[in-house]
Amino acid sequence: MFVCGGNGQFPSKNNYIFILKDYYFSSFSWGDLLTQSDLRQMLVRKLVVAYFTSWAIVLWVSFPNIVLGGANWNAAGNYMSWVFMIALYAVPTIFLYGSLVSSLLEAAAARLKVKGPGEVLVSGLLHVAFGFCCGFVLQSSLFSIMGGVAAILFFCCDRIIVRAIPSLKIKARLISFTVPVLLFVLIAGAIYATSPPKPPFTAKDAVQFATSGNGTTIDRFPKEEGQVKLKIGGYDVERETKVEETARKETYNVVFTERWHKGEENGQYQMIYEVNRGSMGAKGGNGAEPPYLQFK
Repeated sequence: MFVCGGNGQFPSKNNYIFILKDYYFSSFSWGDLLTQSDLRQMLVRKLVVAYFTSWAIVLWVSFPNIVLGGANWNAAGNYMSWVFMIALYAVPTIFLYGSLVSSLLEAAAARLKVKGPGEVLVSGLLHVAFGFCCGFVLQSSLFSIMGGVAAILFFCCDRIIVRAIPSLKIKARLISFTVPVLLFVLIAGAIYATSPPKPPFTAKDAVQFATSGNGTTIDRFPKEEGQVKLKIGGYDVERETKVEETARKETYNVVFTERWHKGEENGQYQMIYEVNRGSMGAKGGNGAEPPYLQFK
């Protein structure tokens, strides 16, 4: 806790950081009323607890992705994306909602002079109850469970882990902040190191990617390179899927061609797409839409 000078003022900025490290993780007396320095001290501590709780939730929820992710060449990228999505929801919720609720509960306990085992039990149950409320707001039982678990972690971290840090030296305290980051880097690095090498993107892959969608004109054409002949509305129709290599590595032109004739009437319709790993763009085309499709 800060000690004011004889003039009742807080220490100067030059001495602030040295005093901060001595009270950073300590807790004020639960039975006393909150003073201004108690409030500042509590809020700093809640932010520290939110930091560790956020990492715990992110690493815990992302664990199934490690187990069920499979031996995929981009398993590390998938894991990183999953961690980012979890953090996008968990971190703001824990830092804003979790810190606010926990601070209000602690302030209420101090002002009402509630202490002892009863205070721990009631405060813990209220933390869990407010954690479950996240799921009620989002109308999701899964978020309720995650909110409840996060609340338990937050409460335990506040009461046990953070309270043990004052006995550590400043260097050890800083190291404790880096442990979750190092653990995350270790997990991501292990996934990357054990993933199989990136396979080449072949012409067959290009055709498969180009024809993988639904509800487009491409649906009419063969899903593999080749031709199919049909009879539609008296027209003899030939639809062809063809792939051509380009000058760029692992980039192909997938050409969809539809030819038709009926007596002396004939025509051709063509679409060309440039395809590489994970992306496809229209490159051109020619011809008019087949007459037997114009009135469908």
